[in-house]
Amino acid sequence: MGGLTLGKLCFGKDGLQFGLELCLARAGLTAHTVTEETAAGCDILLVSICWYRDVYALERFMRAAKLRKDTRKPYILAGGMQATITPEAIARMVDAVFIGDGDDCLGELVQQISDTGDCQHPNVFHDGDNEVPAPRVCAPSAHTITTNDTKGTQRIEIARGCKYKCSFCALGHLKPYAEVSLDDLIPVMRGLKGKRCSFFAPERVSHSQWPEIHRAIKQHGCRDLAMDARLDHLQEVQGASVAFGLEGMSEKLRRSIGKPFSDDMIIERLGEFVRTRKRIARAVMYFIGDLPGEDASDWEAVWALFERINAEPWSRTMAATPALFPLTPKRCTALKDAHIHIFRDYGTKWHDLLTNHGKQWGFRITRTLVNGPMERTMDMLIERGGADAYDVIRCLPDKVLAGKLPVKEREGIARQILQTAERYGITQGQLEGTDG
Repeated sequence: MGGLTLGKLCFGKDGLQFGLELCLARAGLTAHTVTEETAAGCDILLVSICWYRDVYALERFMRAAKLRKDTRKPYILAGGMQATITPEAIARMVDAVFIGDGDDCLGELVQQISDTGDCQHPNVFHDGDNEVPAPRVCAPSAHTITTNDTKGTQRIEIARGCKYKCSFCALGHLKPYAEVSLDDLIPVMRGLKGKRCSFFAPERVSHSQWPEIHRAIKQHGCRDLAMDARLDHLQEVQGASVAFGLEGMSEKLRRSIGKPFSDDMIIERLGEFVRTRKRIARAVMYFIGDLPGEDASDWEAVWALFERINAEPWSRTMAATPALFPLTPKRCTALKDAHIHIFRDYGTKWHDLLTNHGKQWGFRITRTLVNGPMERTMDMLIERGGADAYDVIRCLPDKVLAGKLPVKEREGIARQILQTAERYGITQGQLEGTDG
């Protein structure tokens, strides 16, 4: 492959995606980050598509860079979690989409493209193919990449997949759960003394060797910055900040999706975490709106939960960041056919809760925004629009692709997108899951 120029394109905040970097490292390949000006100069462009916004960002990038599929200038190969779940529209934008984990075969793919000008691998999907292949599954391995942020953080994967398989989450359904052993992690840790590290996995403290891994992290002087944990494992986080998913507004909804957390358990575990921190404890709490069966009683329940937190003395030494994400039904999950409500006003409900109807809570709280009709329409267009979604995407102006529009204009933009979708046979009912 001498003389072959590889480019890489990622849309994360630091221009890196762990999966792509891992594939390159395992293949012994180097790829250069491209810009709109330089992308056309590489022979093969590797694109990481990890969530729905990346699809719109890719369309905007390709317009600016004057790239088109089927020209082989460059050959465009996409992969990543979103590409694996919804490859149909993406395949109309690029030459090929890799489905699943590419850890052990990127070198083979690149060689084939170099030799033949195309990629015909069992795990590759092309526009027009009748079936999407099953995702390729690779075992995780001890590997570290350094992020591009100012101080640089070492990211090390310790498990892949998720043993809990919550009904809303794709991570536990795309691939079987697999772990990196402590024996494989120790050599990596030895080179990370004093460095900022993130030992990550979908539910990392559920690793079967987590107590031993945790001790080894301390023993080797690694500065573990990861702050995510399940509610039942909050005490496993050593710092003053933690992030955890409650998901359902009420115990009823939480149980329905596989998270049987009662309000009593939330108060007990969160209180224990806050009381055992030296100074202010910071808690990021994730909720999901529009779950099947949600009604007014569930909102009454979350209000009651906030009131209970407010009544606890320990809440005065907590800074909370509750974040609400309306449901995105993923096709590989138990909720793939769930009915959603694109124009339901979650923004107002959430604002009223976080501000306590303007009276403020007794504990510190950071106000967060909620994805509204425009974001949800664009998201579900990718999830449920199939290949025809690209006909809509290519009609959108750059400002919509970028997504940076005044909030007051976004509901109107959502309706315009739906009108365009109707012209290509995609209905609002199809995106909301109410057709058929």
